[in-house]
Amino acid sequence: MADQHTNDKVLEGLSDSQRQSLHEFSQVTNANLDLAVRVLASRQWNTQQAIQMYYEPGYADALQKTDGAQEAEKDVSEGLRRRGVEASGSGRDTQSNVRGAESSGHNAEPGSRRKPEDSASRRPQFAITPLLVWPFVLMLRLAMLAASTLLRILGIQRIASSGVPNQTTITNDFEHYFEAHYGLEHPPFFHGTLADARTAALRDQKYIVMVLWSKEHDDADVFGRALAHPDVVACLTQPQFIVWAGDLTQLDAYAAASDSGATHFPSISVLGPRAASAGLPTRLELVARMRNGPQTANAMAQSLVSFVTRVVASRDSMTRAMQREQDERDAERRLRAQQNAAYEASLARDQERDREQREQSARAREQEIKAREEEIKAKEEQDAEERRRREEQAVDEQRTQWRWAKLAQIHKENATELASADAAKLSLRLENGRRIVHSFARDSTMQRVFDFVETRDVADEWATKGVTPYGSDLAQITAPAGYTHTYEFALVSQFPRVVFDDRRATLHNALSACGLWPSAVLIAEPLFEPED
Repeated sequence: MADQHTNDKVLEGLSDSQRQSLHEFSQVTNANLDLAVRVLASRQWNTQQAIQMYYEPGYADALQKTDGAQEAEKDVSEGLRRRGVEASGSGRDTQSNVRGAESSGHNAEPGSRRKPEDSASRRPQFAITPLLVWPFVLMLRLAMLAASTLLRILGIQRIASSGVPNQTTITNDFEHYFEAHYGLEHPPFFHGTLADARTAALRDQKYIVMVLWSKEHDDADVFGRALAHPDVVACLTQPQFIVWAGDLTQLDAYAAASDSGATHFPSISVLGPRAASAGLPTRLELVARMRNGPQTANAMAQSLVSFVTRVVASRDSMTRAMQREQDERDAERRLRAQQNAAYEASLARDQERDREQREQSARAREQEIKAREEEIKAKEEQDAEERRRREEQAVDEQRTQWRWAKLAQIHKENATELASADAAKLSLRLENGRRIVHSFARDSTMQRVFDFVETRDVADEWATKGVTPYGSDLAQITAPAGYTHTYEFALVSQFPRVVFDDRRATLHNALSACGLWPSAVLIAEPLFEPED
């Protein structure tokens, strides 16, 4: 009765979230209330961390042997203070309020309220025991802190070297442990998370036999030997079962226990697909959970086989109906896939045909444009060639007229040159190899010699025919207006090598400068290479 009253007192001092954490912790560990509060308070009421620390070797014993439950007592006293219950002034008074029921067998009513003036007028009593104990408590806490830090560092190094273990690794460890303690004959455990097992079960329309246990539980050994029983192995090896085993010290199994509402461990539950209103399996549902009691391994094995067989038999008709519906949906899906494939193939052919037609039309347009451009280009080249030919013809006509006009001028000046006694005698070799000897007046310019060489062709025609293209009167021919003649040769002396390019210089000065006066041999060298 005193223990019940003390438990009520402790629960009354906890908040709603702390009560929920205490409830979840107790479901998994089956620890007593005082130890559960101590462990949760030491981990700041983090349920997952508290469960992991509870299964650490020696941790729970250390909490029970020490007087270091101040965190839990502080939370209890704070909860009582929020409810108006007077809290004592020291940690030992708080401890006496929590544990007073164990020594006295009674306590104040939970609903009682002290007056504020009584709490203010009462002074805390001095106790010497905390002063004597606190050095040992401090040393113990420092030792525990050092050990915890060392274990945390070693754990980090292990994770860094081997990586964070996934569910497959956890299943392998569980399977190795099971084989080491109970033999190699066991059900085929699913390697993966519970979510992976759910996906596989929904896809293949199978049952999940979910095994939740921990080697720390009292019935773990009996349960393990029952799972290794040949009848259980033969039953759970059937193709309609997926056996998923989870260690409650791991987060995935703990979450599965919370979701399924399991409170007693080890636990076996069967999950099966549930048909929705439209006949489609949307998710798995908890079909049944086997209730365990104190029994032998053989009895538990027989109970397990009977339980699984009964569950499957009760849902067999629904499973077959769901399988038929699944087969029909698969057939419809395959038919739609074939129709879609045929439609897409036809659409692809039509698109390919349209693409080829567009490409053919584009090629035809490109060829037409190219032919038109080539035609325009050929016409432009023809016109340019015609213009060039006419321009060359016009230039040739102007050059011919200019030569005839120069020949007329030379005929007028020949009489003066022949009458002059002081004249230069030049031997001229033309571009065609012809050699001409002619006398030029002393004061004649080199331009006079250039004009003489330039007009030899028309001079020969005049000497032969006696008529010009412009009539028979040579003296009437004039140079074309605006025409500037370009000489395409140079007069050169070979010995010494002298190029006479100053046509304004007098013949006497030009020849005397190189010691060739009054006679010289000059060669007409072309300035440009002749075209083929």
